[in-house]
Amino acid sequence: MSPGWNPLDWLAQSLATKLSVDLSSTRFFLTICLGYPVSAIYLLSISRKPPRVAHIYFLITGILLLCWNYGSGVIHLLIGIFSTLATLHMFGPTDFAVALTFIFNMTYLLAGYYYLNYGTYDINWTMSYCILCLRLIGLAWDYRDSSLPVERLSEYQKGAAFTELPSPLEMVSFCLIPTACFAGPQFTWRHYHSFINQTLRPQIILQNRSLMQKYLLNPKLHRTLSRLSVGIVCLVLYLFSLIYCPVDYMLTREFLTERSFFYRIGYMCFYSNFLIMRYLAIWLIGEGACVFLGLGCTGRIRVDYYDSSEDTNGNKKEANDGMTVAPVSVGVAVSQFRKAAVLSSSSNCGFRRIEEFDDIKAVEAAVREGRATVTEAQHTQCANISVVRFESATNTDLLVSSFNINTNKWMLEYLYKRLRCLGNKSISQALTLTFLAIWHGFYSGYHVNFFLEFVTIYAEKQFLAIVHRSIYADFLYQTLVGKIIITIIGKLHILFILSCPLVAFSMLRASLWIPVFNSVYWIGFIYLLWPLAAPFVEKIFPPKPQAEVAKSES
Repeated sequence: MSPGWNPLDWLAQSLATKLSVDLSSTRFFLTICLGYPVSAIYLLSISRKPPRVAHIYFLITGILLLCWNYGSGVIHLLIGIFSTLATLHMFGPTDFAVALTFIFNMTYLLAGYYYLNYGTYDINWTMSYCILCLRLIGLAWDYRDSSLPVERLSEYQKGAAFTELPSPLEMVSFCLIPTACFAGPQFTWRHYHSFINQTLRPQIILQNRSLMQKYLLNPKLHRTLSRLSVGIVCLVLYLFSLIYCPVDYMLTREFLTERSFFYRIGYMCFYSNFLIMRYLAIWLIGEGACVFLGLGCTGRIRVDYYDSSEDTNGNKKEANDGMTVAPVSVGVAVSQFRKAAVLSSSSNCGFRRIEEFDDIKAVEAAVREGRATVTEAQHTQCANISVVRFESATNTDLLVSSFNINTNKWMLEYLYKRLRCLGNKSISQALTLTFLAIWHGFYSGYHVNFFLEFVTIYAEKQFLAIVHRSIYADFLYQTLVGKIIITIIGKLHILFILSCPLVAFSMLRASLWIPVFNSVYWIGFIYLLWPLAAPFVEKIFPPKPQAEVAKSES
């Protein structure tokens, strides 16, 4: 579409010229921002209408924005959607249907990469298809899970499985909703269906809010504004880096031959950390639009009773002393954080879904009568980044669990856990990272990035296991000085390990990243030497006596 055909193109062209960036990238960013007016129109006029109207609205707005970005390329997305729906109708909730959906969509995506990508970050229909690919594969898995006995399903599968396929209109609306079809996030059909039917956000919250809770203490509003504001800050930092820390400088003779080794390493570290701001900006602004729309709701609440003589569901129980105390939180136990998994909205902290209460009517009565207060969980269903955790990460576990959360959660639930049959976590992890690399595209930079991620995580886990068992563990992890030491060293290590992978990830082609790696002597691959270094590390950090180990574990 030629510039100037509508006001949006005029705006995109003007911004691209002023910021010295390409038009397609500017148009893509504006599309992410347009999620806010799309959400506002839905909330003001569409949300109170029948679900069919909402489906039509999201279909029309989604296709219009896709056409603005990709032109006729939107046809490829429709081919993937209707081919998947036809497959599920023909073969039902079977493993064969899942396999066929997986093979077709991945093949179609990779064919698009092969014919359309030319060694740069090309913005075309394959960008949205890579999001769509995961959504369609997840849909097939969820439909297949509905045919399994309930006792064989995990908690996640129970909440995602469905027995009735969506109609063509529902399917297209689910896949092309404008706030989530360009840069994610991923969510299940069950989640989207609950959102459309106005059952996702608990009515007990909506019916018992004061004006203060509705407009000032609203977790949905807070999340929307915080994501948008932090996203804008990240965008400004990224634009700043384009001027003072450009990627092209690493390809100059001055950088490759005249600068010192430590300068080159330092530059790569700073560049990689500013590069991440590009992704943070898109994810955060996109998440804010999804939360504003209503997709970020987890559907979880926590009920606090003022009277300790009432149990979880508002029923009377044996009183200890009859005293009225401060609100007592009820709900399930706090979930343990999974180091190697993802930061997820399933970390309950006392919050649970409406259906998990034995007698929700008793709870509602207690809230109306002032015997209890109800608190809504944060709207984190669409979270793809935990900024505080990411910026303060001092090891790869914290780094992985705070970055690309939504995609990592998809990989965990639909790939990693389903590879349990292999009986080896390392193999499952390697295959998952291989799939991630292929899903991104054919460029060697992607594969180097994920290979280094696998090697780095493996080496660091082995190293930290030795340190935790060593005689220095108590000093390092239980004293203030020790904690300061491991925090500083850990943060510097994180800055270092991000440098080489992200430089390769951004340069894509081997002809570009290999000269840069040569200039730093391929130092990012030093973790491959871990098996040789491990015996020396064990001598430097000798283990505790067995008696002390047993005592600390008890």
